[in-house]
Amino acid sequence: MQVTNSTAIKIQQALQPVQNAANQVNTAMYSAMGGTDTYQANAVPAQPQKVSMQQLVNDHMRPPHPIDFKIANRLSWVGINDSESFLKAANTPFKRTLISYLGAGLFLNKQDRQYANYQIAAWAGQADLMRAGADLPTARLMQVSGAGDSAMLARYRNPIDKGVLYAAMSANALQYGYWMPPFQQVSQMIDRAGAVPPTIRW
Repeated sequence: MQVTNSTAIKIQQALQPVQNAANQVNTAMYSAMGGTDTYQANAVPAQPQKVSMQQLVNDHMRPPHPIDFKIANRLSWVGINDSESFLKAANTPFKRTLISYLGAGLFLNKQDRQYANYQIAAWAGQADLMRAGADLPTARLMQVSGAGDSAMLARYRNPIDKGVLYAAMSANALQYGYWMPPFQQVSQMIDRAGAVPPTIRW
């Protein structure tokens, strides 16, 4: 069965109440924090293609961990200062393990080693999602919603799958306090993810 554009339009119309609710939550959150912006369905934030390593490791959704900044500082010694260069340096399992041992330290306990390995893999996925046009908070929201990198995001190209991902992103945005991008923007990111060549090997 071939999915037509009318199906995509119906999905978008069905998700409109979810998008409106997310926009109302965004407006309420930012006005309570002193912001003056009102977020409409067509309002799109700036989409940088890369961020500095300090921004990549500093996730406001969890408490800071000293290992994160230790890795970022040690990577800056060898010229890895942004997400794009980090993606090139962490695109294979061996390179990520090497970054874990050289960046976080040789003598870590098992729990800290697992944390470092998890974070390095998450940052690599976020940097890869940014190649598809996502900004950093949107990349983190996509990861929480099940799209860990561009290759996984490209699996949602079917209009029904786009709606499923958007619904998951909306629920996670409400739960964790992320800014929710409009459906059209998420759809464009998914289409771009299918066009970018795969970079990360897991």
